[in-house]
Order: sequence, then C-alpha cells, then structure tokens
Amino acid sequence: MTALCAALLLILSGGGGGQARSAEPVTLSVVPPESGLRPGSSARASVLVTVAKGWHINSASPVDSDLVATALACTPPPGLAVAPVRFPPGVRRTFAFSSEPLDVFEGTVPLTLEISAAEGILPGEYAIAIEVSYQACTNEICLPPSTLRATVPLRVTSP
Repeated sequence: MTALCAALLLILSGGGGGQARSAEPVTLSVVPPESGLRPGSSARASVLVTVAKGWHINSASPVDSDLVATALACTPPPGLAVAPVRFPPGVRRTFAFSSEPLDVFEGTVPLTLEISAAEGILPGEYAIAIEVSYQACTNEICLPPSTLRATVPLRVTSP
C-alpha cells in the first residue's frame, strides 16, 4: 500500500518520465528580430519573462540589497553585441513577510535586447545565449534562486 501511495504521488507531482513540471512559476519566451540583421546594423529582440498568477519575482533593482535581483545575462557569438538590457520598472507591493513595500515583477515582463552586428560579420544563422536569474515568491514562501536559459536565434543577411 505504501508503494502504491508513493507511486501515485510521483505521478501526480509530475515526477518520472523525464517530463518537466508544467507548473513552473516563471517561464521564458523569445521573440527574435522580425527580419534578418545586416552587417553594421542593429535590431531588437524581446525576451518575455512570464510570472504565474500568485507569484512575483524581485525587480532588477530591489529595495533591499539582501533580496535577489532579477538579472539577464547575454553571451553573443563573435561579431554580435548586445547593449545593456533596460528593465521596466517594477510594481510596489506589500507582502505578509515585509512591512515595507517591495519592488517586484508580476505577469509578463518584456525585456528588449538591442543587438548589433559588426561590419565584417559573415552572413548566416547565429544564436545568442541568454540566462535570466530570479527568485520566485508568493505571499508565504520563496523558492531558492533559479536561472532559466534560452537562445535568441538571429539571421545575418548579406550586406
């Protein structure tokens, strides 16, 4: 009976089978530039950080230095560069665990990447690795800090 209960809990929790949990509080999606990028020019891509209802993550500039700030790191291949990402402002919320309002992100947070291509870059398909670091919390709990990884696909066209 104990083994049956353990197996049922494993199935209900999404464990086993190599499948990712579908109830992650934070997900990423990438919107690459609409058209190709020519050498010597720039284009914009978007990274959408979506925070599930009932959850929040700290903004990129939390009010307390002990809080985990949301950050985005980019690793472009040679010949491509990404300007520092500007985060949107957070929203001020008061939670049960804090007497002071915190600066947080909720819902879908759009981050815009300004990508530039060097004059001598060769035409072809490229990918920019990105990492978004954050800490997801509810009004009652905080999960350990986490990092999501994705790539931004990019096509460099002929000059």
